[in-house]
Formats: sequence, C-alpha cells, structure tokens
Amino acid sequence: MCREIFDSYVANLKTEQQFNKDTGKWELKNPWAVKKDAQFFEDCYAVIKQSGLPFDGKHITLTQRGVTFDYVAYKNKMLQVYPDSEIDVELVYSGDSFAFEKENGHVTYKHVFNNPFQHKEQDIIGGYCIIKNKRGEFITLLSTEEMEKARRVAKTQSIWKAWLPEMYKKTVIKKAVKFHFDDIYTVMEDEDNKDYDLEKIDEPADKPELPEALKNAILEAPDYNALKAIYRREYNNLSSASLKADFVQLSTMRKQELANASL
Repeated sequence: MCREIFDSYVANLKTEQQFNKDTGKWELKNPWAVKKDAQFFEDCYAVIKQSGLPFDGKHITLTQRGVTFDYVAYKNKMLQVYPDSEIDVELVYSGDSFAFEKENGHVTYKHVFNNPFQHKEQDIIGGYCIIKNKRGEFITLLSTEEMEKARRVAKTQSIWKAWLPEMYKKTVIKKAVKFHFDDIYTVMEDEDNKDYDLEKIDEPADKPELPEALKNAILEAPDYNALKAIYRREYNNLSSASLKADFVQLSTMRKQELANASL
C-alpha cells in the first residue's frame, strides 16, 4: 500500500497544475518533477523505506532535492521506536509564561498561553521540545535567534516563508533528537541536510541580515523583470559584502524558482 500511495503521489506531482494570475494561464505546479528521471524517484522511495516510516505524502514529501520530513514525521519516528514516548513540541510567544525544572533526571514544565488566538509569527520568541520515554526525560530550548540560524542557511526559503511556525517546530525537534537520539534518525537527518548549506551553519548570530521587507520583495517577485528591478534598485545600497552575498543567494534561489515554474 505504501508503494501505491507513493506512485500516486509522484504521478500527481508531475501533472498537478496551478493558475498563474500574471499570465492568465494554467501551468505545472511542480515542473521540476517532470525533469527528474525514474531513478530519482526510486532513490527517494529507498530513503523512505530506510527511514522505516510509511509514506503519506503529507508529513513525508518530495522536493527537487529529495525526501523531506516535517516535525510530525520526526515525532512519528520516535513513537515507532519508543511507543511509550511523550513528546511535546511547541512555540513560545511574547506574553506567554513558560518555566521548567529538571530534578534527578525528571523534567517538569508549565506553559501558559497568553491570548493564543491572537498569536502572530513576529511574536515568536522561542520553542521547546520535551521528550520522555524509557531512555530518559529531555528538554531542548531554542530562542528565535537560534532557530533563525537554520532558516538563514536553508535552501528552501519559500517553504520557510509559507510555513514559518512549522519549520521552527521542525528545527527544535531536529535539535532535540540530534543530541539525544541520533542513532535512530541517521537516514532522516542525512536526507534533510540536503536542504541546508551546512558550511554556513556556524556563522555568528550577530551577522547582519537583509531587511525583512527586502526578503519578502525578492521571494514574492512575480517574474524575472521584477527581480531584476529589485537588484538594480537595492544591491548597491547594501552596506556589507555579507549582505550583498545573501542578497545574491536569495535572488538566485527566486530566479531558479521562476525558471522552474515557467517550464
């Protein structure tokens, strides 16, 4: 059944269309999938089998770089190996009250949500992952600044922009299992790392970043001409070589996305 679901998912990737408001035409949603040969998809299926998780096309999906797992897939892997596990992955927002203790190996914590139905992405101040099973009780905490390190080196900027809270949660649980359960996540970790430029992972936290408005303008550029106009207008105004490098990298990513969409 897993193979049937996978084959149906791949067929849909190759044929699914979306309406382009700029051109007034329907076009392929995933043009990269059409260019991949049969071996690429066989290799992806082999990775999924090695992970031990059933393919669902929702929490385990494909990109042009290979297989990607969301934070729920990471939770499912833990429950598969340690069914007794208690797992809590959550984000903390400005105004929330959060406290934890670890005494004699036992983790206790309290998270009080402040106005949970008014939460906004810009109000996220951190995240945590708590895992309890027969191997022990563990808590991992990451500030927004630490989670942004992963975002900065990601090759999937459009996904981060569209699904920021989910990607933050994935970053937290990945950090937790890397430290405490790396032996059961080797396949998933190796595959997921294809989506990150690991050579830049240790860049200092105070490295200057592109203004959010400029990032959004690049990621939302509707076509190559608009992207080119942003380049001409903004590039020479950037104050450092690192900012210019980030600008070029993000612009190149968007240019490739637009090129793929036009095929």
